[in-house]
Amino acid sequence: MTSNSARLAAGYFVYFGAIGIFTPFWSPYLALRGFDSWQIGLLLAASGAARVIGPLVIGWIADASGRPTRILRLTAALSAAIFALLPVVQGLAGFLALTVLFSFCWNSFVPLYDAHTLAHLGEQRARYGLIRLWGSVGFIVLSWAGGAAFEHSGYEAMPLLMFALIAVTLLMTLATAAMTPAATVPGAQGFRAALRSRDVIVALVVAALVGTSFGPYYVFFSLYLEQHGYSRGAIGFLWALGVIAEIGVFAYGRSLLGRFSIRMLFVLAAAGSALRWAAIGLFVEHPIAIALAQLLHCLGFAVLHLAMVLTAQRMFPRGLESRGQALFSGMTYGVGGALGSVLAGLTWSAFSPRASYLGAAFIVVLAALYAALGLRAGALDYDGAGALDNESAGAPGGGSFTVTRRET
Repeated sequence: MTSNSARLAAGYFVYFGAIGIFTPFWSPYLALRGFDSWQIGLLLAASGAARVIGPLVIGWIADASGRPTRILRLTAALSAAIFALLPVVQGLAGFLALTVLFSFCWNSFVPLYDAHTLAHLGEQRARYGLIRLWGSVGFIVLSWAGGAAFEHSGYEAMPLLMFALIAVTLLMTLATAAMTPAATVPGAQGFRAALRSRDVIVALVVAALVGTSFGPYYVFFSLYLEQHGYSRGAIGFLWALGVIAEIGVFAYGRSLLGRFSIRMLFVLAAAGSALRWAAIGLFVEHPIAIALAQLLHCLGFAVLHLAMVLTAQRMFPRGLESRGQALFSGMTYGVGGALGSVLAGLTWSAFSPRASYLGAAFIVVLAALYAALGLRAGALDYDGAGALDNESAGAPGGGSFTVTRRET
């Protein structure tokens, strides 16, 4: 691993380490602040809505400015400044406004960082997973450590720990080598042409549906487990366990890409998520069943992430890579995340926690069927080598991303 690859890996470690604190423990912290279940759902839905617009706006600025690295660093700096105000703001309205601003910046970071990583790797883009897996390691380490720490000190310490990790993320962007922008940036017509592709449309819908299904998990999973007698340490372990399986997907991504088409990656991600949500909804009283269900995170998150990153890289021309990555991020974690948060809050209150998870399972059953049928005979329905070779399939994306089974 080169020095720049190591710095990029460290950036993923710290950023997703912060996510490892935020995702499982933000809802309990909000409950500590006095917000009820409906308000928590609203706050997380607003955060998800900002994820729709933020990555697209900042991705467009990064491409159009010709200074994507400067925009990446500015995004991290604004995230740190805004989050520092959250612990001191009072009332739902003020907290909601800052949450939207923070999400606008913070969730724009990964699409820009992914574009930097892929640009650094060049023709070795199949090694992306070996760098990205350090984000999963960071999530595991911090979510597990955070669960143990909050077991003793309570959730009051959560904002300070989170801010420290955001600040270190900013420092890592300063150590990241600058990305060389495209010589010419395609105009809006090039972006619209890629967006009209059937493969892009179907992939975006499938990704958004899978993202929607994660609503009950991201909003209420920790509270759900607490209601059924799980300790905070056990909750942190279960969050970490889900990401352990994710590391395997990123570590062996090259082999995976040599065996499956991108279409099949979308199908696997949706089908695995359906099984996972059904198991959590039906067998929450059985820790072993929940632990096994958490291992399916490797499909619903890691395999989906690879499918999205590769689709964006393949289908969008050179110079639009930040916008392509941001589009998939915004649709999945923004549109899907916001819709999932709202639906989770409604079904949780109106019916039951179990109904929330079974509803999520139904959504991704539909997503699996749509991916299997909608991506058939398209640019993403080739064998692993052909699907990643732009020139062989005539895809509009710039540069090749060739993977063969002979690679080691």
